[in-house]
Amino acid sequence: MTTFWQEHQVGGPYATLEESEAALEARNGLYPGLYDLMPVDYPAQKVLDYGCGPGHDTLLFLRFGARKVYFADVSWQALQTTHERLEMYGLRRRSTPLLLGLDEDLPLVEHVHCAGVLHHVDDPVSALLQMRRALKNGEARVMVYDGDISEHSQSDVPITEWWTRKEFIVLAAEAGFKGEYVGSYACSSTWRPDCHAACYSLT
Repeated sequence: MTTFWQEHQVGGPYATLEESEAALEARNGLYPGLYDLMPVDYPAQKVLDYGCGPGHDTLLFLRFGARKVYFADVSWQALQTTHERLEMYGLRRRSTPLLLGLDEDLPLVEHVHCAGVLHHVDDPVSALLQMRRALKNGEARVMVYDGDISEHSQSDVPITEWWTRKEFIVLAAEAGFKGEYVGSYACSSTWRPDCHAACYSLT
């Protein structure tokens, strides 16, 4: 899976602030319910963006006043894109990149954010355990495909899971989390028809 994400970037790089802002606006237009279910306003808190991709949420956490954001990914290209993007906004000093490996502990934080990642990993329980160890207090917010109401399609991504809400809460419990389903939003695309994303609060 690491090789796949090295070769297939979710977005970026962005050469200018205008390109970066356009990408944020496009994402907001595609997923208007995203930030109601996966908030990014955690002022004065330490945040872990687990699977940061091109850094959309990392950037927004910092804009909303997070004290520190650790942006983590299995792809060094994603980390580089996010690093360069934050430099453009003058936000780099309050952030730290982390190359993900499931056998290592991550810094302690007060909030963990993981959007669109776990349904594509080889070992989701190990990933959840890693998040659990990093969470000092507060909660983790996790988004995965909603297996209850989505068409279970397959793309070029080698692994795609479609957990039902009950299945995901059981999965989270294996890592020591108490899971609560908080809602879903539409996330369909040409390669992912009739798809919805389910969001969970994990404590």
